[in-house]
Amino acid sequence: MVVRSDHIRRDVPGAPTPVLEPQPARRVTEGQWLLEMPFTAPLSLNDRLAWKVRWVKTRPWRKAATELAKQAGIPPCRRITIELFYTPRDDRARDPLNLVASLKAVEDGIVDAGVIPDDSSRYHTSVMPQITRKGPLRPGKNRLWVVITAHP
Repeated sequence: MVVRSDHIRRDVPGAPTPVLEPQPARRVTEGQWLLEMPFTAPLSLNDRLAWKVRWVKTRPWRKAATELAKQAGIPPCRRITIELFYTPRDDRARDPLNLVASLKAVEDGIVDAGVIPDDSSRYHTSVMPQITRKGPLRPGKNRLWVVITAHP
């Protein structure tokens, strides 16, 4: 994330809170990458759609994960952990299991990018998707991001 000085919030008492500008993909630390997904809403397991409609909805997620993984320069790995985070626009109660549909599409995109050979449990561990509360850095906006961690 890049903090732009012209986007410092001065309406909050105390120290100014920076408003972050998302970057699509970047390495967080050695062996860890953050991918900002460019979507406003996650896919849901509650959508019981015909296979063709589901494929049309899933395809952009898969393509975005592939492009972002390549853009981040994630090398082929022996084993990875994939974590999906979602900050919704409001604080309504949500079921994190519904985000598994989004996580599966991201996993397929990571495989398409050549990071791991396939999406079997031999090559990756998926962590239960997490729904986080909105905060002062992104008022009124939602956010979907993925953290990929390589393991030796």
